[in-house]
Amino acid sequence: MSDGFEAVPEDGDPLYAMVRTPHGLVPVRVASLIVTEEGVTAELAELKGVDTSPENVTTLCRMSRDEAWARVAAWSKSGESA
Repeated sequence: MSDGFEAVPEDGDPLYAMVRTPHGLVPVRVASLIVTEEGVTAELAELKGVDTSPENVTTLCRMSRDEAWARVAAWSKSGESA
């Protein structure tokens, strides 16, 4: 049995996973948290070109959507210039 919880609190910033890529870290929104007897698993939203396998996730953190979009834009530009 598992329960899913939305990872965006009503009164705070959304939860993001910092994911390691060849072009640096990029924030990927945590869509939900799945709670089971074995523990908690973060289900991540899709971000084109990002492998969100658990071994690539370095940390979970909260940040504003504006900050996350700015980091994604900078990450995208770094990938284009490589």
